[in-house]
Amino acid sequence: MGSESSGPLRLLRETHEERVLSVLRTRGPLSRAQLAEQTNLSRATLSSIVQTLLNKLALVEAREVGAVRGRGRPVSVVSLNPAGGLALGIDLGQRRIQVTISNVAHEFVASGAVACADRTPWTRRLQLALDLVDDLTTRHDISLIALAGVGVGIVGPVSTEGSSGVGRSADRIALVRDTLRARFGVPVHVDNNTRLAALAEAVWGAGAGVDSALYLRLSYGVGGGIVLGGRLLAGAGGAAGELGHISVDRDGPACSCGGRGCLERYVSLTTLQEQSENVLDARDDKARDLLAVAGARVGEVLAAACNTVNPEVVVIGGELAETGDHLFKPLQTAFRRHTHSQVHRSVRITRAALGPDAAARGGIALVLTSSPASPNAVLNAPDLEASHP
Repeated sequence: MGSESSGPLRLLRETHEERVLSVLRTRGPLSRAQLAEQTNLSRATLSSIVQTLLNKLALVEAREVGAVRGRGRPVSVVSLNPAGGLALGIDLGQRRIQVTISNVAHEFVASGAVACADRTPWTRRLQLALDLVDDLTTRHDISLIALAGVGVGIVGPVSTEGSSGVGRSADRIALVRDTLRARFGVPVHVDNNTRLAALAEAVWGAGAGVDSALYLRLSYGVGGGIVLGGRLLAGAGGAAGELGHISVDRDGPACSCGGRGCLERYVSLTTLQEQSENVLDARDDKARDLLAVAGARVGEVLAAACNTVNPEVVVIGGELAETGDHLFKPLQTAFRRHTHSQVHRSVRITRAALGPDAAARGGIALVLTSSPASPNAVLNAPDLEASHP
């Protein structure tokens, strides 16, 4: 009887361990109370699972700096053992190559960037990224022997299979994946860099701590992403969150996506700067009027999206977000006018919190949420001590 029941019980325990490890990979360090809430495990079950994983050295526990509870008792948090492996995030942007390295405990150990021209060939972009990886690992004395995976952000749509159909985009994605797999010998995850910035904001930035976040980036292009439960919503073809290609004028100008009157054609930084070179400074009436109209259009699109998804937070990033109230006041007015009352009462609209390394951080989050969380992985891992930059 005991031997018959030991199999299912062991499987149940391993399932609970996997749940704890998966949450910590996605969310980073958590208190036991937060971990119980995220895993839906009872306090008694969670305590047993955490202790087992601590004994296996898969987890570590430490006091959270500056946090106390009750009568001055320090709050402790548990996280994956930092020695359990590393994740590498790369953003192959239009004008900038960013590389960031983190351990599985969500500690960033190195980060750097180099500029590139718009028309830089993709082979050259990859070489710049690899040179930057070599420079960071050398300067910070980091070994990539226990690298878990690479997450890469690129410009343009990427399907759920990591390709974008045919033509140049598919060739480019295949080049990125094949080159990095050959170099590092680990899984390589590719996604749109704006969507990865959305994931990073949900994990470490303005959307941290909530289960649902919508991200919109207002830059030379307009893109977005939706994060639910710490994971990107891909959609059937990997294009979920493409808010820049929602039509705001059916009779408007043709867009490269095949539609007409897309939001991007009206509120991209490229379009606005053609009308006023002072738009980012909002130094004259024309620039301020352009921002007011842009804010109202963005607010209408966000209202439609939030009426559908009903997220807890909307995060707005990109250069245009830096114009502050000139954009946000008309945006919020339009948003309130076009959303259901239950929606606009529950959602918070805020500026992005992360810097230019957001997409590279999102690549790391993609690795951490895509890789299997093995409780025994750390036992064979080398010592990965690395100084912070």
